[in-house]
Formats: sequence, structure tokens, C-alpha cells
Amino acid sequence: MFGVNVSPFLLTATIKHHIEKYRDQYPAATEMLDTCLYVDDVIRGADDISQVLKISKDVDTIMENASMKLRKWNSNDQTLMKTWEYEGL
Repeated sequence: MFGVNVSPFLLTATIKHHIEKYRDQYPAATEMLDTCLYVDDVIRGADDISQVLKISKDVDTIMENASMKLRKWNSNDQTLMKTWEYEGL
């Protein structure tokens, strides 16, 4: 499917489907995917590492259930980066 000019639409529609499917279970994660997703990147900031860790795990779960693997997690906080690496994100 990729390489066809409708691919971005199909990807967005698939992600939106999974956002709605998990909105009640993971409200912060689905809000982030719904409002902070740009093409294939999510750009988001937060004040608390534990909040970021929870949301990132929830987002990973949602996307894994959609058979999509998230990659390239990045932060300016080295503790968070090491935690993501330890958690397999």
C-alpha cells in the first residue's frame, strides 16, 4: 500500500480508528496521538517524567495493538532515555 498517493490518508484513518478504540482506557495517550501526531512523529513535552513514562507505555500499547511499532523515542532527560531503553521502548 505504501507508495500509493492515498497511503498517508489510510495511515491516519487507521491510527484514528485505534485512538477511538482506546480513548476511555488510555485518555492521555489517545489525546497525545490525536493532537500531537505529525505525519509519523509525535512531538510533545511534559513536566513530569513519571507522566511521560506512563503515556509512552500506553501509546506503545495502543500502537502495538494496531501492529505498528513506535521507534526513535527521544528526550533531553537522560534518566527518561535510560528508562525507555530499559523498558524496551
